[in-house]
Amino acid sequence: MVVKCSFFSLSETQGQIAMDCCLSVKHNVIPKHIVKSYQSQVRGQGCSIDAEIFITVKERKLCAPPNSPWVTELKDHTDRLIKKCPENNFKGKQCKRFKPKSS
Repeated sequence: MVVKCSFFSLSETQGQIAMDCCLSVKHNVIPKHIVKSYQSQVRGQGCSIDAEIFITVKERKLCAPPNSPWVTELKDHTDRLIKKCPENNFKGKQCKRFKPKSS
């Protein structure tokens, strides 16, 4: 299952720096195998809602509710792989998406 969303907007912050912001979140569970990183969006820091933004292997940004149990589990899973994969020289199918691109 691939979840696609386009809930991003450019907004101007106090320093006039354009930011991508989630305008809403989806409650659909995002499959673990498509996520390579994530970042947090905090309301009041240029964006109107709190959200977790998951970045997929295809560079899509998926907005999720920050306090859902499945979101916490997905963040923990991603953190474990980000730490483990470099230690194992990016061996294994699940580590390929974390391997740095060679120039």
